[in-house]
Amino acid sequence: MNEESIAVKTKLATSFVIGMCALALLIAIHHTFFDQDLVASMVGISSAFTMYFLYRNPEILMAKSWDEFGELYDNSRDKKYLWGFPLYQLLMLSAALYIWLV
Repeated sequence: MNEESIAVKTKLATSFVIGMCALALLIAIHHTFFDQDLVASMVGISSAFTMYFLYRNPEILMAKSWDEFGELYDNSRDKKYLWGFPLYQLLMLSAALYIWLV
């Protein structure tokens, strides 16, 4: 496989992830402020952060096996966006409080 083909696949994966991240944000906003569904809101917020992690590491989407996926994940950057980022926890808490109190 040549370098140009890999670059095209990386661009396609990045475009796909940007679209999914935008969709996850729309789902989170809709279910937080309009439907006020707690579970769907949490799924939307966590999906948006996961898609942002994949945006920063698009090669993970092109893994051909679970072993390759595990190796790419171990060598990936910004894992904090999956569970340790304070903004993630703040958004989850804020959304839950907004739904419960409003």
